[in-house]
Amino acid sequence: MKSIGEVAKLLDVSQHTLRYYEKIGLLAPIAKNDAGRRQFSAADIERLRFIKRAQRMHFSLDEIRSLIELDRAVSVEKSQARALVREKLSEVENGLKDLRQLKKDLSIMLVACEGSDDDEDCPIIEGIKRPQADNQQ
Repeated sequence: MKSIGEVAKLLDVSQHTLRYYEKIGLLAPIAKNDAGRRQFSAADIERLRFIKRAQRMHFSLDEIRSLIELDRAVSVEKSQARALVREKLSEVENGLKDLRQLKKDLSIMLVACEGSDDDEDCPIIEGIKRPQADNQQ
């Protein structure tokens, strides 16, 4: 069993975050010692690692809750897990598309800035002001 401080340090999260995960039900109620301090079991720590890995995959806390519920189900509904991951993959692909456009836009503004004279308007600021920059997707 580990204290909340030990778990926070081990997993590089705040104690507040650990209490919050318990409060919103991502973690089962954590056992407490005689002094009323939380004592995290190996299973609790593994669940927290699962949550952190899912967050690195850009799953929201609600989506993580759904994954946990699927894990707890008597019969895991692979189709539900598959649908959740398919949706997340689509979001990631759209995000990559947006990032590629952002890279292109920033590169164009940087080149324009480097080629401009000091007494001219800043091409970077002007590029951000232009509404067409939002519509080039």
